[in-house]
Amino acid sequence: MRILMVRLSSVGDLVHTLPVLVALRSHFPDATIDWLVETRFRDVLASNPELDELVEVDTLGWRKRLFSPATWKEIAASTRAIRRRSYDVVLDLQGTIKSSVAARLAKSDRHIGFSRSALKERAAALLYSEHVSVTVEPHHVIDRHLRLLSALDIETKERAFPLVVQNEMEEESERSLASLALTEYVILNPGGAWVTKRWAPEKFGALAAAIAKEWKLPTLVVWGPGEAELAQRIVDTSEGSAQLAPATGIRGLIPYIRRARLFVSGDTGPMHLASAVGVPVVGIFGPTDPAKNGPFGPNDAVVWKEVDCGPCYKRRCPGFDNVCMTSIEIEDVLPAVRERLTV
Repeated sequence: MRILMVRLSSVGDLVHTLPVLVALRSHFPDATIDWLVETRFRDVLASNPELDELVEVDTLGWRKRLFSPATWKEIAASTRAIRRRSYDVVLDLQGTIKSSVAARLAKSDRHIGFSRSALKERAAALLYSEHVSVTVEPHHVIDRHLRLLSALDIETKERAFPLVVQNEMEEESERSLASLALTEYVILNPGGAWVTKRWAPEKFGALAAAIAKEWKLPTLVVWGPGEAELAQRIVDTSEGSAQLAPATGIRGLIPYIRRARLFVSGDTGPMHLASAVGVPVVGIFGPTDPAKNGPFGPNDAVVWKEVDCGPCYKRRCPGFDNVCMTSIEIEDVLPAVRERLTV
C-alpha cells in the first residue's frame, strides 16, 4: 500500500499531524508512507523512522522568484517528484486550496479531505474524491486530523509524536548549556510568525525577573530567524535573570526544550514542540482559540482573555490595538507559572 500525507506547513501544524503518521504506520506496518511538505519546514520531519520519503515543494520561494526561468524548472521538477509514484491513498490534512492542488497532482484514485463545511478555504473540497465530516466542535486540531483517518476505517485518539534529534545536536546543546552554567531553567519564547500572537518582550522580561525572585530559576530566551532583537529585549529587561540561547534550527531547539522545567510562549511552533516532548507549558494566547490550537500536554496551561473581537485568527489587528494580547499582564501569567512549576 502507498500513502501520501499532505501537510505543507508550518512547524506547529506539522507537529499536530504526527499522530496521524503514527496511526498509519501502526495500522499499515508494511505500507510506503510519504509526506508532501514545504522545503523550509522539512527539518521537523527529516530522518523520521516512520516515514519513507519526504516530497518537497517551495511555494514561498517560487512566489518570490515567479518570473525566473529557474523557478519554473523547480516547479516542474517538484511536480514530477509528486507524480512519479502512484498512491493508493492521498490524505490532505491541511485543507487549503494550495494543499488540495498539490494533493491532486499525485496519481491516485482516492484523494481524501474534509467536507466543505469543515474547511476554511471551502473550494479545496472540489478536488477531493472523498470527504470526511467533522460533526462535533471544537476539536483540537490533533483530534481533527485523526478524524480524517475514519475514511480508512481507523479510529484512534492516541497522540504520539516521533521527533528525531541527531546526536550532534544533543551534544551541542550540552556544551552550550554548560557554557551558560545552566542546569535547571525556564524557557521563554517571544517569537511568532504573526505579530498578533506576540506578547510584549518587556513583559517577558518582567516575568523572567519574577521567576528568578520567587524560584531562583534562570531563564533561557530562545529565538528563531529574525527574532534576535526581540529576544535580546527580554534579556535587557530581565534584571539579569535571562540569558540568550544560541542560534539553532528547529530540531536543534528540541534538546534545550527537553531539559527545561517550563516553557512559556505564545502560540508558536516551538510551544507545540514543548507539548509534544512532555515539558510543562504555559501558553499565552490572543487571536487563536486555545481549545483548537492550544498546548495539549497534561501539564499545560493557557492564559487567554476572551474579547469581543476574538478569536479572530488575523495576522494583523484590524484597529483594536491587539487587545487580546496587550490586556494580558504579568499578574495573569504568574499563577499559571506557579502551578506548572509545582507539577
